[in-house]
Amino acid sequence: MKRNLVATATLAAIGLALFVTIALPAQATQCSLANVAGSYGYTTSGFVATPTGAFVPVAAAGKITFDRHGNVSGTQTRVVAGSSLDETYSGTYSVNPDCTGSFTVQVQPDTRTSTVDLVWTDNTNGISAVFTNPGFILTATARRIHPQEETD
Repeated sequence: MKRNLVATATLAAIGLALFVTIALPAQATQCSLANVAGSYGYTTSGFVATPTGAFVPVAAAGKITFDRHGNVSGTQTRVVAGSSLDETYSGTYSVNPDCTGSFTVQVQPDTRTSTVDLVWTDNTNGISAVFTNPGFILTATARRIHPQEETD
């Protein structure tokens, strides 16, 4: 009798575990302006074309902030071919439910436009990005300054 009760309880527990695993699929994080909003620290590296067509190395480190209304702004120190410059930028961004997105910003003080395609990763705590401007071969990685906890 005791064995039957233990066997029945064990089978019920296994059945419940299988039901939860199979019938209730994991919820994937869907991205929105609200849940990607925040500040991220980042680094960028790659190459940019000079007016003569030669490519020179470029790197940057900075802080970018996405707000809940589709606005983006930030500051960075950029180094091109060994010369550094402090810059600020602002513009707009979009995000898709699959966590891909893009932004376009005006960069000061040299007044240029940068366009970037990106994907939020790690429950929106990370970003991988690539600049899409002609003459730019740049990638960036970023981490949320104040990480969000995984929610289930």
